[in-house]
Amino acid sequence: MSLSLRLGLWAVAFVVALLGCSYLRSFAIRRSLVDVPNERSLHAVPVPRIGGVALCVAVWVCAAAAFVATREREILVWLLLAIPVFVVGLVDDLRPVSAGVRFGLQLAVATAFVVVVGLPGSFCFWPGVTVAVPALLSYPLAVVWIVGVLNIYNFMDGMDGIAAVQAMGAGVALSIGLSANHTGLSFVAASFVAAAAGFFVHNAPKARIFLGDAGSTVLGFTFATFPLVGSGDGSIPVLAGPVALAPFLLDGTFTLLRRARRGEKVWQAHRTHLYQRAVATGLTHGDVLMRYACWTAVSLGASIAIQRGSGAVVLAAVGAVLLGLFLVWRWVLAREARRS
Repeated sequence: MSLSLRLGLWAVAFVVALLGCSYLRSFAIRRSLVDVPNERSLHAVPVPRIGGVALCVAVWVCAAAAFVATREREILVWLLLAIPVFVVGLVDDLRPVSAGVRFGLQLAVATAFVVVVGLPGSFCFWPGVTVAVPALLSYPLAVVWIVGVLNIYNFMDGMDGIAAVQAMGAGVALSIGLSANHTGLSFVAASFVAAAAGFFVHNAPKARIFLGDAGSTVLGFTFATFPLVGSGDGSIPVLAGPVALAPFLLDGTFTLLRRARRGEKVWQAHRTHLYQRAVATGLTHGDVLMRYACWTAVSLGASIAIQRGSGAVVLAAVGAVLLGLFLVWRWVLAREARRS
């Protein structure tokens, strides 16, 4: 694909997401397809929740063009498996779908992706360091990774702008990592950046439309599967994918473990993620988003450093991301202490 064609398609993705969200917002209001605030919500008024439809359609236009141009099998596999994830998410946005149905679909899709695309016998953890992993271990871990990231992305999509910012950061990191050996997937990853930017115009504080499960689950599925493709040939070191998603993965995992330790039902909705606790102290969505955007920028830089650097650089990059978690956590605790 020529540079002019790529730029043109990215512009199309941005415009489709931008205008699509505007239309969907009006449509959702007319049909009462809105997220009504409850005790766990961070918004105070009903907000349309199907913005993910515009984002996904925008990216799928680019993905179809990328597959035609490159014939990369992984694009077609990802696209065909992302569609049922999208459909179940959209149905859940319109009327509740049982947790069992959602989990069963996610498990089936994750397993299908891993089996069809395949995994190598060894993985590059960072440049120059490759570790052999038996299939009996790598395949189950890959399925757990996909299902876990998909759900964490969905759980973390609870504040204005936060999912779009994370999508832009992860999209840039994966696009860079995949650019050498998977030009089509690299283009699709960058298309998510363009579409997320168009969506962000409507989702920035105060949000006029939400992503919804249709969008958040597809984003989670994408950012879990693309690194697996890249790690197969060493394009993306294993650590680079999780580091690119660090703000979501660390906040989500930290909160999950904290709730499990307290004996709470971790699968139930709540308001105890770090970003939710920060908003509860009186900060605006914009205040919290700015700090998470900075953390996302650090994670993006760290992911790129892992893709390009030596062992010392990798350790420094991982340390910077973990420091981000510590600083956010301490900041939230300090805010809560002053408020009490």
